[in-house]
Amino acid sequence: MGQALSRSESREVAFRLIFALGQKTILDENTWALALDGKTAPAPEQKYIEQILAKFNAEQNTIDERITKHLQKWTLERLRQTDLAVLRLALTEMALGSVPVPVIINEAVNLAKKYGEAQSGAFVNGILAQLAE
Repeated sequence: MGQALSRSESREVAFRLIFALGQKTILDENTWALALDGKTAPAPEQKYIEQILAKFNAEQNTIDERITKHLQKWTLERLRQTDLAVLRLALTEMALGSVPVPVIINEAVNLAKKYGEAQSGAFVNGILAQLAE
């Protein structure tokens, strides 16, 4: 097995899994292995990822409604799937309430920059700043 995940890396795994769910992928053992990218999830990080996924699955409609309310001239369907997955992850983490909102926003912006287009970081930051108010 590979190196153990940090919290930021666990968040990135959760992002990959939420993205996969958005693509109607079943979260089986292979999907988890791809999301882990050769790393191992120690028990606390595995639990954190599972909490995020459970919360997202339970509240996806509410999360998507909150995002939709803050989109101007956009719909969920028109968003880049990576940007949508980052927003979903961030709102899920906010709903869990275990991480300070500024940390969630910072991590989300970093994920958007890594996986999205040039303007993705600014877009995600703007939406999350509105949602955090």
